[in-house]
Amino acid sequence: MNLDVLSMVERVVLETGQLAITLSQASVAEGLGVATDCVNVDDLQFNVPFAIRRRGVETRLLLKGQSLPRDETQIGNIARVQAFLGEVTGGRSFQEIAENHGLSVKRVQQILEYAFLSPFTVRQVIEGRQPPFLTTDWCLKNEIPADW
Repeated sequence: MNLDVLSMVERVVLETGQLAITLSQASVAEGLGVATDCVNVDDLQFNVPFAIRRRGVETRLLLKGQSLPRDETQIGNIARVQAFLGEVTGGRSFQEIAENHGLSVKRVQQILEYAFLSPFTVRQVIEGRQPPFLTTDWCLKNEIPADW
């Protein structure tokens, strides 16, 4: 059975944090090959909570219960800043680190804060379970709490 589900959509309402989809009773009945009165109208309304996740120019709706794909870029950035932190604690200057990695001193200092994510948060990122807002960009633009 090959159903054109999109043609069955009667209405979609997108509100803050909530997606409501209503299917057409007649279209669903026709697609299933049953009489219209065999399709319960109450079963045609779907309400799904969601969050918006932005990464660069990409924006995604993350439906409740849907897992995030692992953010390999973010995982790489966490590993990178851990290496920077090791270099700093080993006595290297910000200038030396910046030169060795082709970055500005300001950029090294900015991303070094990223090394102080809590172990719980790092685990969430590695497992793809981080909150949708927690992106590399967000971490670089917002102060990361040191009291984890």
